[in-house]
Amino acid sequence: MFKSKLVRRLLALALVLVLLAVGIWMIAFRTVAQSDFGGDMAAEFNHGSIGNEGAQGIPYWIWRVLPTLFNDYLPGPSGYSSLGLFWAPGAELPVGFSKKVVGTERVSINCAFCHQGSYRLSPEGLPRLVVAGPGNRVAVQGYPRFLAQAGADPRFNADTLMDAITLIYDMPWWQRLTYRYLFIPATKRALRQQAMAFAWSDANPDWLRGRIDPFNPVKYGILRMGNDGTIGNSDMMPLWRQDLAEGENAAGQARSLHWDGLSTSLHEVVVTGAVGDGMSWRNYRRASVRERLGRIEDYVRRLEPPPSPFSSERPADDPFHVDAGVLARGGALYGQHCADCHSPQGSRFRTVIPIEEVGTDRHRVDMWTTEAAERYNGYGGKGEDWGFSGFRDVDGYVAVPHIGLWLRGPYLHNGSVPTLRDMLRPPAKRPRLFYRGYDLINAADGGFVSSGPEAERVGDAYDTTLPGNDNTGHRYGTELPDTDKEALLAYLKTL
Repeated sequence: MFKSKLVRRLLALALVLVLLAVGIWMIAFRTVAQSDFGGDMAAEFNHGSIGNEGAQGIPYWIWRVLPTLFNDYLPGPSGYSSLGLFWAPGAELPVGFSKKVVGTERVSINCAFCHQGSYRLSPEGLPRLVVAGPGNRVAVQGYPRFLAQAGADPRFNADTLMDAITLIYDMPWWQRLTYRYLFIPATKRALRQQAMAFAWSDANPDWLRGRIDPFNPVKYGILRMGNDGTIGNSDMMPLWRQDLAEGENAAGQARSLHWDGLSTSLHEVVVTGAVGDGMSWRNYRRASVRERLGRIEDYVRRLEPPPSPFSSERPADDPFHVDAGVLARGGALYGQHCADCHSPQGSRFRTVIPIEEVGTDRHRVDMWTTEAAERYNGYGGKGEDWGFSGFRDVDGYVAVPHIGLWLRGPYLHNGSVPTLRDMLRPPAKRPRLFYRGYDLINAADGGFVSSGPEAERVGDAYDTTLPGNDNTGHRYGTELPDTDKEALLAYLKTL
C-alpha cells in the first residue's frame, strides 16, 4: 500500500516536472520559423530574421510601448521613426526590424536596419524607400542609446510597463504573468548589460545619422580585444550590385569589400554582419537561418539602385535637367579622371588605394589591425567552425563603384563632404560644418541638402574638426577648370 502511494506520488511529481519543463520551453525557447514572405525578397530583406532574436530580441509588447513611455529619450515625437527609420503606412514594424517567436514574439534588428535609405525630390514630396541603400537618415547609435536610457530609468518596471501594454492589448492571464515576472525583469537586465557593452562609444565622437563604427564592437565584444581608443566611424554602405565586389579586377587583383578592404569574401561579409548583430553559432546551424542569409547574399549580388532623376530628357526648366552636350563632355572627363578607380572595367576598381595617395582621414584604417584580422579568421569556440579566411589588414581605402552615386551623399568613407560639387573643390574650400540626415535631394550640387533651417531641424551637425571627421584628401578633379568641373558634376549626378 505504502509503495503504491509512493509510486503514484513520484509519477505525479514527474508529470509536474515534465509539464513545467514543457512550459518553460514553450515560454522561453520554442522557436517558430518566420513566413517565407511570398518570395518578395525586398520584404524579406527589410523584415526577415537573421537568427539573433534570442540574443538581441526584445519581447514584442515591451518594444511596442517603450517609445510611449520613454519618448523623452528619442530625437522627436514620432517614436522609432524619429531615429530616421522608414516606416511604411500600415506596416507593423519599421524597415530594419524582424519579429519572430523565440519563446514569445520578439523584435530584433536585421541587415536593413543599417542598409536602408530614403529620398525626396521636393520638400513637399513623400519619402521614397531605397531598399538596401545607404542609411542616410538612420541614427544607428540612437537606438541602443535609447534602449540603455529606458532600461536605466526607474519607470522601467513591471507595473508601469504592464499598465501601458494593457491599454493597447488584452493579454491572457498566463501571458501577463510571464511578462510581469519573467520578460520585463530579464529585458531590464539585458538592456543594462548592453549599455555597459557599448559604454566605450560615449568617449568617441558620435556616429551621427547615416554612420556607424561597425568593427570596434567586433573587436571589443566578439574578439575580446581591449579598448584601444580607436575611431572607426564611417558611412553605412549601400548593398547594390555586390557581384562587382567578387573575383578580380582588370589588373588581376582581388576585389575588396568594406571601406578599408578588410575582407575579400562577400559570403563572409554577410555572415559576419549577422554575427555582429547577435546571431549565434547555434542559430547559424539552423537550415532556415543559413538559407535566409544565402538568399540575402544572392539578392544583394544583383540588386540595382533606383535610377537617377537627373536626365537630359527632362524639360529645360526642371531642376533635374542636365544639358545633353554638357553631359557628354562630363562623361568624357569621367573616363579620363575617374573610371580607372570607380568603373568596373578600371584597373584599380574595388582595390585599396594607399592612404598616402588618397589622403583621407585615416582613423578608420588605423582602427582595424593585423591582430583583429587574425582573430576573426580564427573566430569560433568549442565545436564551432565558421571557416572565415578573408579578413586582412591593409593601409588604405577601397575605390568603390559609383552606381547610385546620386544617393550616396555625404561623400568619402566618413561622410565628411556633403555634396558632389564639394568633392570637386580643394579640401580647404569644403564645408567645415554641415548637417546630415535630411533626405531632400540637392538638385544643384548633388547629394542631399545639408544646410538651412530644415536640414538643421532634422539632421545632425557634422563638424569636420573632430577626430575621424576630417574632410581632406581625394583631390582628384579638384584642379580642373570650372567649366570642366560643371560638366563632370552633371555626369556624376546621373550615376
